[in-house]
Amino acid sequence: MTGTFGGKLCVITGGSSGIGYSIAERLAAQGARLLLVARDPVALERAAQSLRTRGAAEVAVLAADVTQEADRARLVPAVAAMGEAADLVVTSAGIVSAGLLEETPLAEWQRLHALNVLGLVGVLQTLLPAMRARAEAGGGGGHILNIASAAGLVGFPGMSAYGATKAAVVALSESLRAELSALGIGVTAVCPGFVQTPIADKLALFGRMDSPRTRKGIARWFARNKLTPETVARRALAAAAADRPLLVVGRDARAGYLGKRWAPALFRRSLARAGAAANR
Repeated sequence: MTGTFGGKLCVITGGSSGIGYSIAERLAAQGARLLLVARDPVALERAAQSLRTRGAAEVAVLAADVTQEADRARLVPAVAAMGEAADLVVTSAGIVSAGLLEETPLAEWQRLHALNVLGLVGVLQTLLPAMRARAEAGGGGGHILNIASAAGLVGFPGMSAYGATKAAVVALSESLRAELSALGIGVTAVCPGFVQTPIADKLALFGRMDSPRTRKGIARWFARNKLTPETVARRALAAAAADRPLLVVGRDARAGYLGKRWAPALFRRSLARAGAAANR
């Protein structure tokens, strides 16, 4: 998929806020047709009303919990009501938490994986059959934009549970890209660093990381990086239009990713110092 997304049917999970909403804003300005998916119907309708004033050709909403199979099944008629199949699928719904491995409850691991991995996979399994059928019939492919994280590329101390979910998204994106390339369906994994979104305000901390010192450190990190969802959205859609397999966004994300590849010894020492601080 190249160029803009004018007239294209774009499905966005987590589309009522954060990166998902910022992507929807840019798509609306291009005249796309939007289906926003999120759990909060009030937030969804508020987002839809705003997007209708920004040039979107059409905006529909679906209040759904993508961790639930019955809710995911409702995606099929919602998409069919707007067109044959999705042209762009953005999987932006996600949650984040932090804690040392032994201090993060197993239930929290399960909560993160239920949405960040299994919910994402379930959405793609629900929407891909129609995209594949259209492509096989010669009707054109489409694109999948999976919002992962720099934590899926770099093992930050205290982020093992969250990072494991995002590493899974990066790996499945690469596999899925290989599976679908012959059909003309592209897949891009987007790995931003710390982004100033509402998800940051809902960050759950566990064990010794649940402290004023950790919260102050996180606040300083966000303030220093100044990565906005609007920047991520702009870069993500450009990567999708260019059919790039991976996009690393943000100064902290790029430094970690490149440091791991090109200066591994220095990178490991840096992580070790961060790990020591996390243990205090």
